[in-house]
Amino acid sequence: MKQFKPTLLASLMALSLNSIAAQAEQIDNDSLETIVVQGTLTSTPLSEMASSITVWDDVSIEQRHAQHLEQMLNRAANVNFASGASRGRFIQIRGIGERSQFVDPINPSVGFIVDGINYSGLGAGASMFDVAQVEVFKGPNSTRFGADGLAGMINVISKEADARSTVDLQAGVANYNSWHLGAAAGGALTDSTNFRVSVYQNRSDGFIENTFLDRDDTQNIDEFSARAKLDWQASSELNIKTVLHFIDVDNGYDAFSLDRDRTTLSDEPGFDRQKSQAIAIKGAYQGYSWADLQLQVTHLHADLGYAFDEDWSYVGIAPGWEYSSTDEYLRDRNEQSVEFKFTSKPGIQNSWTVGVYYADKDEELQRNFFDWDAYTDAQFFSDVTRKDAAIFGEYQYHLSERSWLTSSLRLSSQQLDYQDSNQVVTSVDDSDWGAQFSYHYQVDAQTMLYASALRSFKMGGVNGEALSKVDSAGFEEFRDILLAHKAFKPESLLGVELGAKGSNNAGDLTYDANLFYQWRDDIQYKNWFVKDQSFAGFYNNAADGTNYGIEVQLGYQLSEQVSSFVNLGWLKTDISGISRQDGIPINHREQAHAPEYQVNAGVNWQINSAFSWLLELDAKDDFYYSYSHDSRSDKVVLVHTSLDYQMDNWKISLYARNLFDREYANRGFFFGNDPRDEYLEHTYEQFGEPRRFGIDVNYHF
Repeated sequence: MKQFKPTLLASLMALSLNSIAAQAEQIDNDSLETIVVQGTLTSTPLSEMASSITVWDDVSIEQRHAQHLEQMLNRAANVNFASGASRGRFIQIRGIGERSQFVDPINPSVGFIVDGINYSGLGAGASMFDVAQVEVFKGPNSTRFGADGLAGMINVISKEADARSTVDLQAGVANYNSWHLGAAAGGALTDSTNFRVSVYQNRSDGFIENTFLDRDDTQNIDEFSARAKLDWQASSELNIKTVLHFIDVDNGYDAFSLDRDRTTLSDEPGFDRQKSQAIAIKGAYQGYSWADLQLQVTHLHADLGYAFDEDWSYVGIAPGWEYSSTDEYLRDRNEQSVEFKFTSKPGIQNSWTVGVYYADKDEELQRNFFDWDAYTDAQFFSDVTRKDAAIFGEYQYHLSERSWLTSSLRLSSQQLDYQDSNQVVTSVDDSDWGAQFSYHYQVDAQTMLYASALRSFKMGGVNGEALSKVDSAGFEEFRDILLAHKAFKPESLLGVELGAKGSNNAGDLTYDANLFYQWRDDIQYKNWFVKDQSFAGFYNNAADGTNYGIEVQLGYQLSEQVSSFVNLGWLKTDISGISRQDGIPINHREQAHAPEYQVNAGVNWQINSAFSWLLELDAKDDFYYSYSHDSRSDKVVLVHTSLDYQMDNWKISLYARNLFDREYANRGFFFGNDPRDEYLEHTYEQFGEPRRFGIDVNYHF
């Protein structure tokens, strides 16, 4: 198969934008479905949002046969992800985002929220069963989401409790001994109270063969999730909604191979676990004449476990090789938040929102590892507490019937207290701000143009691991540098965006296109000190960087039976003022995990009243894996397909993902780890999903 060329991407974008300009004509508002974005300060139609947002509904998720969020991400332009765990839980938007977490606490650049509960950094339990909508916010979003919205946010909304009696069942089997089962039901408990509950189990042996242990399940998937929602209309003026979550993930982690393929030699395979309980209570009071009041309180507790075979091998793999160890990270996370906001009454011309936010987070870490200096097993403990406080507001001012301005501001502060078993005790106090100023122009009933200026932020932090190495043998030459990196500074992101959203006069073409340019200041990036077989990871601040590009989302009804969609992303990035792990400076290089182009396109053919067929492809450019070395991924084109049969309330689907079984990777390291070749340096990669084929059965009543 020919590789996808950037020149072809540019041509497609030009053609798309020409079509938009030619077909933006008057059309009746009622002829198109309205998509409402829920993750904003006030729920807003997607067609009125002055920023780039990708939205998937339950139909899109079902078409993709996605059990987990990572299987949806390639459908979004300029969104990438890194594994480094059993799931792709580290997300990059427009080239910005973390790629791993080990010892030190991090503030994610891309956050993750489910039903109003902040799961940022906890992507293992991102089940897509019984989900109504996924919203991918791109670009600076701190006005809406605070420090977790530097580069964007993933907002997931599960299906709501309502008065309709419904039952949804799902069952599926696939290769690699995979199966999943899900059940959901909802309806009215009383005249004023509705409910919805769902449970879901997903299991698979995974895609790795451990030849030393003669097992094919050391990278297994074992994920259970349960959700419950209660909607109580306490009075004509007061509504109270309650959400309960339970997640139990016990996945294996045995991804990296000394032979650089899908066979491993680990004698102590790792794990990737999450056991969490969460609750959110949201009250909405409409009894005031001048404003509506909303109050939301959340609590999350999560026990997390992450471990890997540190040497990826076994005792005796090479003459005299007697070393075998795992590296375990066991975390206990507690988080409480409260948000209190007033919103102007619906229907007034110039709307406003003001509010306050407070969150208290505590995370305890126990690390079990092999200490090379003492040549013995060792433990490390740390405790991090964060207190976040913010005030925020938004004001929308109409200039005329067709144009309006939206301005929003968030003032935030964070206090971080850190202590660990190496007697490191330190604190970080940061204050920062996020803002958005947008101009909207409604060309006609279905076409909006916009221009936005945005600023977002991400708080600083502490390099506990680096500080612990200050007096370690072998790291004497790095002592001054380690002490200089006791803490790292906040990062900020400034962006401008121009866009158009709408449809043509016939209603068969929908589009959402934008141009963006972003300036990064004091970029936080991960680097490593490497000495023999010892590593010290630390975060540093680069001088600056830029990220700019284009995003286009198109939907086109080719005929009564055939529809199509295209999601195109083109991205250019630059970073300066950093150094690789070998000390070589990097200036004006592409940023890590920032492919220049991404394409998702598909055709859906309704063959007759019962059968439909979907053909879809994902294309992605190569990209750097890290800032500490220059290894890159390969370009990749993946093809997916499914055939659906609908009969009354039943639907049966045959599907294949990665139909042509292309080998590709989504995480890579460069170092020496194989005693058989005396630790020659290689690029070691974690591979993505191979060819998957299966059958799903869905029932809806």
